[in-house]
Amino acid sequence: MTFLAFIIATGLYLTLGPGGPLHSDNWFLALRRRVDAIEPDLWLGFILMVVVPCAALALVYAMLEELFGGAAMLIIGTAALFFSFGRADFTSLIERFLSRCNVGDFEGGALLLEQAGADIEAEDVQAFGRLAARTFLYEGFQRWFPAAFYFLLLGPFAAVAYRLIQLSADDQRVPVGSLRHLADWLPSRLLLITLALVGNFEATRPVITQRALDPEIETDELFLLAVESSLMASNSDPEHRISPGAWVGQVQELLKRAMVVWLVTVSVVVIVAG
Repeated sequence: MTFLAFIIATGLYLTLGPGGPLHSDNWFLALRRRVDAIEPDLWLGFILMVVVPCAALALVYAMLEELFGGAAMLIIGTAALFFSFGRADFTSLIERFLSRCNVGDFEGGALLLEQAGADIEAEDVQAFGRLAARTFLYEGFQRWFPAAFYFLLLGPFAAVAYRLIQLSADDQRVPVGSLRHLADWLPSRLLLITLALVGNFEATRPVITQRALDPEIETDELFLLAVESSLMASNSDPEHRISPGAWVGQVQELLKRAMVVWLVTVSVVVIVAG
């Protein structure tokens, strides 16, 4: 039932995109206002905004399991995983960005990213391309890969907890900085290896061997180094000038391939194990 819930939720997400009642976070915003009103310390804020909602979901799951048995995982698991996926319309955003860059409208591309919540301050076009790639890499990562990873490894409550940590990212009362970095660590390293396999492995291998175990490196910076190594190896320009469109186009293609690899790998493991 877990695998079926995973396939259904992923299929709905890829077909319909984000949105709908499960991606309405009004309840979470209301919860955050109430939590802020009592001015809790960091860890109490984390408990109230992440642990308590997950416990409530576990209670609902236990009740449905009593009524429907194993089908409860199909009901709750599908809903929980869909909830855990990212909110931004990544495909639309990246296509709109590329359409602007292809006609040289880099200011329009930067405005798109700023409207999506990214902080874009670049001195030149080359720096802008790197920042855009870094933004899209993390957005493309956090929208699906960690949620799928934790769902399959630990169940729906872990996937929901990951999304709640992401939703709390701008709240100073919740210690999500270190928690999000910790939650990203293992799935990001698995995705890094996947990006190497679907890209230029020889060029990316030094990033894996030298930086993957660095506890200080940010997740988006690690991905950027991998993509940059791959692009530089295939770029014939002696000055290594890469357009923003080429940066982001490479990101889009690598993430698509990586998702396919993960889906195929999970399917094969389930078939073999079954």
